[in-house]
Amino acid sequence: MALMNIMEMNRWGKSAEMNIIDLSYLIENDMPTCGTPWHQKVNISFMGQLDTVGRNTHSIMVGSHTGTHMDAPYHFIQNGKRIHELKVEDMIGDVTIVDFRRYGERDIVTEDVIRDIKVTEKMLFVFGWNSNWKQDTFYKDFPCFSREAIRELIRKGMRFMAMDTPSPDAGGAIQNQTDGSENHVELLKNNVIIVEYLTNTELIDMEKNYEIIALPLKISGSDGSPCRVVLREK
Repeated sequence: MALMNIMEMNRWGKSAEMNIIDLSYLIENDMPTCGTPWHQKVNISFMGQLDTVGRNTHSIMVGSHTGTHMDAPYHFIQNGKRIHELKVEDMIGDVTIVDFRRYGERDIVTEDVIRDIKVTEKMLFVFGWNSNWKQDTFYKDFPCFSREAIRELIRKGMRFMAMDTPSPDAGGAIQNQTDGSENHVELLKNNVIIVEYLTNTELIDMEKNYEIIALPLKISGSDGSPCRVVLREK
């Protein structure tokens, strides 16, 4: 029975043995990708198979912002750091988790709200928006932050920002790539690491303390990368 319970929890993203929550989406064919027509669609296919070449190997084509992923400054800052230039130690450590599930479609987190919360170097904002994954509303109506709120977070020392929404900016910024991404620019020009598209946030116990681990692929010159993100209970 104990083994059965552990296997079932693993299926949903939580490990009972190690008190770890997997916050990463499964990368798979036909998954949503960035909400824009030009973003690379996921294509996972066989290169070789056991019955032909004696081993299974796959070709994996993904865009740099596929599923759960990390933005490096170069995403919006021409001379900003690339993903391979970010320090691993900046991606791992104690994280402050903020319950923003009271915010719904197109709501905006304001500066006044940020003044009243504890801000640390690493922050994780839970909106519960992952419940809309693979629905039309996922990329359009998600809650976001005002620019003043972002500036207050930076002023108070935030250097790593994770969320279960597609973006800290409003949904229109995804559709219109030339305008509306002020929050991305503000964060990345201040070398704040951004992690977007978290899932399984409903498994987080807001009364407990966690360490976050967010590791992207070490891709030369890239503006971002899919990454595996987990919380480990302390």
